[in-house]
Amino acid sequence: MLNTIKEKWSDILFFLKNEYDISDVSFNTWILPLEVVAVEDNTIIISVPEESIGLQYIKKKYYLPLKVAVSEITGLS
Repeated sequence: MLNTIKEKWSDILFFLKNEYDISDVSFNTWILPLEVVAVEDNTIIISVPEESIGLQYIKKKYYLPLKVAVSEITGLS
């Protein structure tokens, strides 16, 4: 599952951007720097850049859309 998600990560992010009409600034600031580091018990572990102070913002605003994008692109739920 990890390889599938890592291979399709850029597709997932661009699906998220287009489907939820995320502006270029928001996408480049909050979404593009995210990286998949692991998958544990159907939970994707994503790394946020160290300097990012917006972890709570990302969780609040993009958690559900990101979950939908992963499901749509990979077929995994």
